[in-house]
Amino acid sequence: MAKQNTERHTPLRPLRIPDDEWEALGNAVGERNRTRLIREYIRWYLRWPDSPQPSRPPEQIGAPGITKKSDQQKQEESS
Repeated sequence: MAKQNTERHTPLRPLRIPDDEWEALGNAVGERNRTRLIREYIRWYLRWPDSPQPSRPPEQIGAPGITKKSDQQKQEESS
């Protein structure tokens, strides 16, 4: 493998992320925006100046860890 030119590019950093999480992140932010979001999160986490907390996407039905009740479920509960 050829040595990466780090004068113009950031070095590669391998991350182990489960496929389902990587795919869901791509669906939420776009296939080509995952790295940007991860870098924004790192800057915010490190409290770097002028680094706002990355925003989260609106709730998505079927996303892991997110439950959203349907109108029918809400009606059944109120009966």
